[in-house]
Parts: sequence; C-alpha cells; structure tokens
Amino acid sequence: MDNMVKYVIISPVRNEEKFLKLTVDSMINQTILPVEWIMVNDGSTDRTEEMINEYTLQYSWIKLMTLTDRGYYFPGTGVVNVFKKGYEKIENQDWDFLVKLDVDLAFEPDYFETIFNRFQTNPKLGIASGCTFLPKNNHWVQEFFQKDHPMGASKVYKRECWEKIGGMKPIPGWDLADLLGAQMNGYETSLFTDLEVKHYRPTGSRREGLWAPKFLQGRFEYKHGYSFGYTLLKALYNTFSKPIIIGSIAKVCGYIYAYWKKEDYLFEKEMRLFLQKKHAGLLTKRFKKILPS
Repeated sequence: MDNMVKYVIISPVRNEEKFLKLTVDSMINQTILPVEWIMVNDGSTDRTEEMINEYTLQYSWIKLMTLTDRGYYFPGTGVVNVFKKGYEKIENQDWDFLVKLDVDLAFEPDYFETIFNRFQTNPKLGIASGCTFLPKNNHWVQEFFQKDHPMGASKVYKRECWEKIGGMKPIPGWDLADLLGAQMNGYETSLFTDLEVKHYRPTGSRREGLWAPKFLQGRFEYKHGYSFGYTLLKALYNTFSKPIIIGSIAKVCGYIYAYWKKEDYLFEKEMRLFLQKKHAGLLTKRFKKILPS
C-alpha cells in the first residue's frame, strides 16, 4: 500500500467518555494515520469534550467541533446531520477516503492499512468495513452480518464512490441507502470478516423495550420499500431470537401499521425496486439450498 494514501475521519460523538480512549488509542497506533480526524461533539454532558480537547493538544490531526446540546438523543437522521457538520469543516480537501467512525470501538494497528489494500486490489470496491464483535458473557461474539453490508460504525468510502452517490442521505436507514446507491452505480460494497472491530456499545443499545424497537424496525422496512412477504419471512425466521416471539410480532405489526397509515417512503422508487430485486435474489438462493435438486 502506498503510504501516501490520505483519509479523513469524521466521528459524531455524544457522551462517550467511557469508551473514547479505546478508539483514540486504536487510531494513534495505526500504521497509516489520517490527515484529519474531526470529532463532532453533539452536546455531550459528560467529560467527552474535555477529553477530546486534551487529545487535540497532543495530536495536530485530531480536531474538535462542538454543537449545542439539543437535549435528547436523535438516532438516524441526527447522526447524518452531525456528520455533515464535520464534513463541512474538512480543511485538507486532498483526500482519497472518507471514514465514518464511532468512538466506542477498538481495532488492530493495521486495520485501515488493510482496508486500503483491499480497495487497491479491487478497483470496483466503493464502501467497506471490518466486522463487529460484541461483548457477551466475558467473550467477544461476532455480530450478525451480510457480506455486502459494511457496518455503519466504521465505514470507509472511496472518494469517487462518495461523490457519485451524493454522500449520506439525511434519513433513517442512511447506511442502507448509501450501499444501495453504490451498488446501483456499479460499485461493490464489502464487510470483511477477517478484520475484527470490538464494539463496546452495540448499535441501538440506547433504545429500550421489547416491543417498540422491533415495531419501529417494521415501520422502517415498509418505508424503505421492503415487500411484506420479505418482512414476514424474516420475522418468522427470527421468531426465537430475542425478544422471543414478541419481537417478530412487533416487526410485522409495525410494517402493517405503516402500510395502513400510508407513511411516506424514505427511498426513491428506483432504489426500492433495486432493493426488492436484491431481496428476491437472496430468497431464491436460500430456497435452492433447502429444496432438493
């Protein structure tokens, strides 16, 4: 890998004092350092801002941007808006890759160098990430993944792809929208299972309850353009995943509720059709494995 590769990191940050040091330690030990790392402090009320300020004094490539506290956690759209604030503050415009990085992660010193090598090896690669491992009973357990679905917590965009898709869409489901946009434009998107990322606070862990999170997920599957049959099959497949039974019922009810209310779609028609075709292909592959030849 050419050591002259230039990348910029943007991290939306809110009340991360517990895990911030883990991510900073991972970054300062990288074999290829970023030209800029902009941490956008989204109204933290703990020591996050103070800690970042200390790091900016030690490392010139670490920058701090502070936003006014809105008073509440705002998932999805809020994260994209915060990211865009950081993107507007990039000083070094001569970059090859853009990274969206959460600050509750830890990874090996060659993490980014290895990913950049994968981009160099595969010119069609547009978006990539490693694979997250979650803490469970004193062990690290690999999170469920799809090989073409880079994780939102540590996402690397090739500049050409980023500009082609027009960046992140400020909608819930932005991480699905950008990979679909990339694929629709002829790029490949990859999650590399051999690159381990320890994720200390799993995505969605701030959302509580047995019913509400899955009900909301069902609504969004409708709004993203999932067919009802696909959502139903997924729910049946995950019947005995936690929360057992109720989670699947909640998801289907959420979908039906959104359909009944005629809630607006979040993805344009072309993207919805592309997603449905993709889902149909996945189901065909699954059934071929099950059915006798």
